Amino acid sequence: MNPEIELQQILREHNAVLIRQKKHLVYRLPNGQKFVTAKTPGDPDVAARNNVHNLRRLLGIERKSNKKGEKMPVEEMAVAMPTPQTLLMPRTQEPSTQESLKARIETTITLEEAAQEKLLAEAQAHERRVQMLKALLPFAEEPAIEESLRGVLPIIEPPAPPKPEPTPAEPPQAITERVQVTAQLVFAATQTFEDTFTVNDVLALMTGGRQIDRRERLRVRQAIADAMIRLHGRGELVKEEQGVGRQQTTWRKVAMNGRGS
Repeated sequence: MNPEIELQQILREHNAVLIRQKKHLVYRLPNGQKFVTAKTPGDPDVAARNNVHNLRRLLGIERKSNKKGEKMPVEEMAVAMPTPQTLLMPRTQEPSTQESLKARIETTITLEEAAQEKLLAEAQAHERRVQMLKALLPFAEEPAIEESLRGVLPIIEPPAPPKPEPTPAEPPQAITERVQVTAQLVFAATQTFEDTFTVNDVLALMTGGRQIDRRERLRVRQAIADAMIRLHGRGELVKEEQGVGRQQTTWRKVAMNGRGS
């Protein structure tokens, strides 16, 4: 079949729509893609074959081979039969049906021109809207037409007020669900023991024997131990016996007269 006739037949069968015809013919295909071809190609025969190849590729159409024993049309035989020059060509050369660099550049120019036209149209629409709003601005304070003007304006949500910065909370002075530990609380707990005690004894007293998470328990125990060391450094606790290995250090409170009880 003649490539030009085949091209027009494929365009009709797939309901391609011609959307622009200036220097190039631009068709919109059913799958949303665009097919572009030069309006006046330099070599019509080569351009027609290239166009058929590109259109089939865009539509996902594979060229069907003839059944065994069926004769090919004369036009297709002329295209399919290799010429002597083709037989002598090295295998590394590209087939002659590949789109030329010039055609690819022309196609790219057409697509870029279409994108440029779209952007220019959008810019013109925004410019017209700005001019319209400037013309409406003097009437914005007239109550009689205020409601009508509001109908043409987009609803713009007011900006959210900034969130106030949270004020830092004072250290809690009582045991809560998440156990808080301060030096004052630890000191008050140690003063309730009449005999020697350990960190675990203070921990049990401050948590009230509640079951708490293992990681939280380790954190609280370490905080109590650190506080007791600070109290010892200030002379508010007496270290009775230093622990070794798993044996815990024992402590006792300081007597009111300054001597250990």
